[in-house]
Amino acid sequence: MTIVAGVDFGTQSVRVSLVDHAAGVVGIGVAEYPVQRDPGDPDHATQSHAAHMEGLVAATLAALREAGVAGDAVRALAVDTTGSTVVVVGDGLEPLGEYYLWCDHRAKAEAARIT
Repeated sequence: MTIVAGVDFGTQSVRVSLVDHAAGVVGIGVAEYPVQRDPGDPDHATQSHAAHMEGLVAATLAALREAGVAGDAVRALAVDTTGSTVVVVGDGLEPLGEYYLWCDHRAKAEAARIT
């Protein structure tokens, strides 16, 4: 079996699909993570890097279990994300804070000034 893992990070969950070139989809795993909202600011919407990574591990392990294969059977990885999520990183590419989601509108006044 030659398996490719497809990983899709969405707003509320990460999905992992394991696909064999001959058999098609052989395993799927899903793990949810929270959107962090500030009760005092309805425009605030962030997520943590740790929640995304924990979700990735959980969804991958679930897909591997469903497929009945070990991790070393995966030969390639394809990843997509919600394209407008902002992740500020440092020199070592480690996130410096929370992810800013597409639905975080705290900069709406600044956006209005430049559009």
